[in-house]
Amino acid sequence: MKFLDPQHPFFKPLWRRIVTVVAPAAWGLFELSSGEAGWAIVFIGAAAYAGYELFLAPQPAPGEKPPADEAARDDKGDEG
Repeated sequence: MKFLDPQHPFFKPLWRRIVTVVAPAAWGLFELSSGEAGWAIVFIGAAAYAGYELFLAPQPAPGEKPPADEAARDDKGDEG
């Protein structure tokens, strides 16, 4: 399970993906203007992560099964 699943039906409309990125970025800029650099880093980092996951990360083609999670694999690197 991913922290932010871009394949979830909630993120199908483009406007929801945009708001998911813009809202924390705007709040991060507000925190930065208020002098709270720590919170600004947290919110701008969250916006960057959301932007990468929702717009830049490779997405499986429609009908294609997404790759298996490393934790779900049976192969743990044991030889034997």
